[in-house]
Amino acid sequence: MAAEFYVGKRLSYDNQLCTVRYIGEVKGTKGKWLGVEWDDPIRGKHSGEHGGTKYFETLNQSTATSASFIRPARKPDPSRSFTEALKAKYASDPVQDPSIHIVFATKPGDNALKKDPLARINQPIRISGKEVEEVGFDKIRKQLAQLSELKIVILDGLRMDRSVARLREGMEEWEKGLTDVREACPKAVELDLSRNLFEEWREVASICEQLEKLKSLRVDGNRFRDTSITPSECSRCLAAFANINDLKLEDTLLPWKSIASLTHLFPALTTFSASSNYYASLTSHSLNPAIKSLTLEDNSLSSLSAISSLASLPSLSRLILKSNKISVITADSSPSFPVFSPSVTEVDLTHNDISTWSFIDALPRIFPGLASLRISHNPLYAHLQTPDGRTMTPEDGYMLTIARLSCLRTLNYSHITDKERLNAESYYLSLIAKELAYAPEKDAPAILESHPRYKELCEEYGEPVIAREQGGVNPNSLAARLVRLNLYMKDGLETSQVEMEIPGRCTAYTLIGMVSRDFQIRPRALRLVWETGDWMPASKGVEADDTDSDSEEEEGEVGKVMREVEIVPGTRSVGTWIEGKEATIRVELR
Repeated sequence: MAAEFYVGKRLSYDNQLCTVRYIGEVKGTKGKWLGVEWDDPIRGKHSGEHGGTKYFETLNQSTATSASFIRPARKPDPSRSFTEALKAKYASDPVQDPSIHIVFATKPGDNALKKDPLARINQPIRISGKEVEEVGFDKIRKQLAQLSELKIVILDGLRMDRSVARLREGMEEWEKGLTDVREACPKAVELDLSRNLFEEWREVASICEQLEKLKSLRVDGNRFRDTSITPSECSRCLAAFANINDLKLEDTLLPWKSIASLTHLFPALTTFSASSNYYASLTSHSLNPAIKSLTLEDNSLSSLSAISSLASLPSLSRLILKSNKISVITADSSPSFPVFSPSVTEVDLTHNDISTWSFIDALPRIFPGLASLRISHNPLYAHLQTPDGRTMTPEDGYMLTIARLSCLRTLNYSHITDKERLNAESYYLSLIAKELAYAPEKDAPAILESHPRYKELCEEYGEPVIAREQGGVNPNSLAARLVRLNLYMKDGLETSQVEMEIPGRCTAYTLIGMVSRDFQIRPRALRLVWETGDWMPASKGVEADDTDSDSEEEEGEVGKVMREVEIVPGTRSVGTWIEGKEATIRVELR
């Protein structure tokens, strides 16, 4: 068994790929077991333990169900060579499916075909009177079988290995003189080797060195136990990958050190993806400096400081960080503040955990060359409110993003026009003014600090007028909706007074009921008069005789009288009867 199985061996059972992580006994059972980690993390039952004993560690730490124990006697699926996988995909034997029937449409009265049904086989197919060519499965398969003409070769999930290229004892490099790949598909430009049974990186190199026209390579979902390259193999790898400019190593669970090292074997590499590898942070190991487009989608990154090692890439222009857990600029354990090269112009931060505007405001400092941003599907845009408490839509949030980032030319793939920027910045400035108006004056410095572009926007559009009202109370709060009433009633020489605060939406009926209770007067017997405090001129002269129309009207002495408003019982709210937030009301008996 030692010769057949070993830790790191790649196997397949029922087309489910796995890697041997343990060989030995399991407590409470008899005989030997293989502890395997499945490529599909939900395929297993545990994470390498049984009966409270840990037998092996799994690479995929995101789930506790990626491992199983299997008896060595269980027969695995057979593996395939490159040529066998190629033929299985593009030149397999025709499939005879009895459920498929060919139906011929004939014209009414076609007696010749009725007498000889076999004659219809040679009859041409016509559509709208025009004869068309019949292309069957055999013709399609025959075209695909011209393997030497293939330019895009996709061989994912075909249980392929390349044991002939694995390093054996006493060897310093993989076997030379292999021609099987070149003979099979010499014109391949794009190659997908994802989700197969490769164990060593040199297996991939031995394939690529035979494809001189190869430009794009995908090796996702493989579980390499060895990615090292011997000194004598280094020059062969550089030659094998010399023309490849697009590389994907997604879902390999390789440590960042190994990933970074592999990129240096690709002299022409410009586009690279290391998505779905569960990276929580990146070590200091640097990538190939020639990389221009980098994708780290669907990892576990929680801050931008976790990718500080990428800031040194001199040619990086496109950075995709979609579907991570990024919520802050700098993690608590990492005080460093990353500053990327000005060459980085496009950043994708969609589907993260960004919830503060301070994160957005910091982006120009981190990415000095930022011109295109994707930022949708973050918590920040799900719970936005204006300073007065009105709910905002994500579209409003995107408008504020445009206003906060003067460097942006594209947001969420949409070009920002001059009119959109004008509207966005004007709207943003008005919201800042509202926030200042609704806050106490002592909070103004802190508010302005949270809006780094305020001074710049004031220079562009003029400083807004800050009209503070209600002592800085939010108009949507209960305090802003209350009306203070000073009620008094004179009874001879005595005066009774009551103060109360009620919502302005209370009806006149409600107010009368409260006054009736406090002054011990039946509701129907009282009368409420609002003393407005406004004094109006009043004439004390004698009215002219209607019959003496030609005589001049004598004007009497002019005085002043206070304007009063009676609050009539009804459903009309108190706030519509009186003005302001404080009023004096006289209580009288009817």
